[in-house]
Amino acid sequence: MNISSDSPQAPDGERIINRLVDASVITRNNTGDDLTLADDFRALWRRRMEHVRERDRIELLALLLDADPKGLTIEDRDSIAVAHSGRTIGEWPSEAALIADIAAFVALGEQLPAWEELDGTTRDELIARLRVFLECCPSCGGKLEDGAPGAIADETAAPELSCVECGAALF
Repeated sequence: MNISSDSPQAPDGERIINRLVDASVITRNNTGDDLTLADDFRALWRRRMEHVRERDRIELLALLLDADPKGLTIEDRDSIAVAHSGRTIGEWPSEAALIADIAAFVALGEQLPAWEELDGTTRDELIARLRVFLECCPSCGGKLEDGAPGAIADETAAPELSCVECGAALF
């Protein structure tokens, strides 16, 4: 099933989860109410993150976007913004999140059938959902912590995840 062909709208969360389960990227527990990364995918994603840390981000982004690296820039402001020919094409809360997403893009391309056939919105959704499964910081390998210190939990709020060691925000 190609998620993008089912609906012209953005894919819903359950279909995305099912797609990741079907591709052995994530697994459900016996009761089906808890999700975790599949061991093989976890190992693959970690290897890809190590590779991304060692490479020039512009080079990798140029390959993924099929763009001229001379036209790409990465700006480190309050967040990480990637621009192509002066136009912002992506934004991440930190370099750690950028590393995780580049590595996820590559790993999903290796693991997920018909990855190349998916539209950009579907790919972005699949990649974004994976960051909640990180166990350590993509930049420094430090411990990750849920929520902001002193924040009151809100079930409707977006997840908050940051590195205790380097302070990188992943959401």
